[in-house]
Amino acid sequence: MSIAFDNNLLWVPPNIGDLLTVSVDGQADETTVQGMHVINNAASLWLSGAMDDYTYFELLDHYSIDPKIFVGEVEEHVQLLMK
Repeated sequence: MSIAFDNNLLWVPPNIGDLLTVSVDGQADETTVQGMHVINNAASLWLSGAMDDYTYFELLDHYSIDPKIFVGEVEEHVQLLMK
């Protein structure tokens, strides 16, 4: 079952950018929480065209997120939404 399906209904976030957000648990230290904010803000900038692909992918890589896998999963989800 795909992440895009829940109870045979297609899940669509209120804002497609929500698919690119990351979260941390309540035990995360301040540095990790700040990193989460940086990544989530960058996703918004990237989607609006205010940040180029190279910069966004480099930022994800800096925070140990494989950009091709991360963005690829979102791309697959969006493709399911469009079918």
